[in-house]
Amino acid sequence: MRRMDIAWLPTQADDVKVRLPGTDRAREPARTLAMAQGAAGRVGITRVADLTWLDTIGIPTYQAIRPTARTLAVSQGKGITAELAKLSAMMEAIELWHAEQPRPPALTAPPREVAGELSYDLGELPQATPSLLHEGLPMEWVAATSLADGKPTLLPKELVTVTMDRGPGWHPPVFAVSSNGLASGNTLVEAVLHALYEVIERDAVSLALRGRGKGVNADPASLGSPVVDRLCELLAKAGVRLEVRQMPSATELPCFLAEITCDEYPMNFRGFGCHLSSEIALTRAVTEAAQARLAYISGARDDLHADAYASMGERRKRPVSPEPAEPIARVTAKASLLDDLRDVVGRATAAFGHAPLFTDLTRDDLGVPVARVVAPGCRLAPEEF
Repeated sequence: MRRMDIAWLPTQADDVKVRLPGTDRAREPARTLAMAQGAAGRVGITRVADLTWLDTIGIPTYQAIRPTARTLAVSQGKGITAELAKLSAMMEAIELWHAEQPRPPALTAPPREVAGELSYDLGELPQATPSLLHEGLPMEWVAATSLADGKPTLLPKELVTVTMDRGPGWHPPVFAVSSNGLASGNTLVEAVLHALYEVIERDAVSLALRGRGKGVNADPASLGSPVVDRLCELLAKAGVRLEVRQMPSATELPCFLAEITCDEYPMNFRGFGCHLSSEIALTRAVTEAAQARLAYISGARDDLHADAYASMGERRKRPVSPEPAEPIARVTAKASLLDDLRDVVGRATAAFGHAPLFTDLTRDDLGVPVARVVAPGCRLAPEEF
């Protein structure tokens, strides 16, 4: 795999890394919190709530509330510490606000008129079912950049912005619209890296859920991670069962699916995680499963499945998997976020047959780096995301 040269990408403090419990960042949490609090009022965050003790598990989970949101009014965040969970919720709300904002297109034209400016095949992007995509369909386009070499290209605006406020006129179904690949960070490199991790994670999950690459039953205790061991201890004390599967990824990055359930709250909750570090990837999956459970306990999210509560009276315990739990190899990330990004971009380019693309959504007046990453050739299961 050839080394990617991303010297063209603006970097600030990305030649170092702050190692935190369950995550890597470019800055200490206190500095990130100051940045997020500075933007909170502008993006409409009116309240940040600690949900942790609505449940018996004790994995820190927060919500950030935006009553005037054009998408989700409630964003959730999780982490190993309360500070990291609070930051996670606020940063998710902030990045969603950026994606919701009206964005003038670079141009409006059918695909056949911009084919020379595209560095990829439109058919490799996730499409709606059914999709009316064809060469003569007028579409709005926004500027994008290849993560492999910094060359400019175009992306359909529909895959960059996220909003429920579509306005008047005809909006034909073309692409599978989601927030996949949207991320914020202390720096643009950090935002792009975490957005790319999400795209790779969801590609692996989509294959697993469709029965193509379910992976293996994995033993979290085999990792020898104090952070993961602590999460498992909290779940066990609460009487919550945990099953972990390590899913194959075309990028060969560690990708995990964590599923939790218990007798007192008979629903299955999933969480996913992907990272260069197997410890961070697994931590994300387990904490996300706990976060999903708290979403239904609190009942405040806009995107809860309507029939979920109706099935609460049914026992939905899964049979214990007959396959033995395999040990998890301990894999670590690089020394800097910039090195991490070079590695992950190279893996994604080789795996998907095309370099990932990104659009910088950062607003200078807010000062929070936000990126949207789209990877032609990757899979996305719309029923899950």
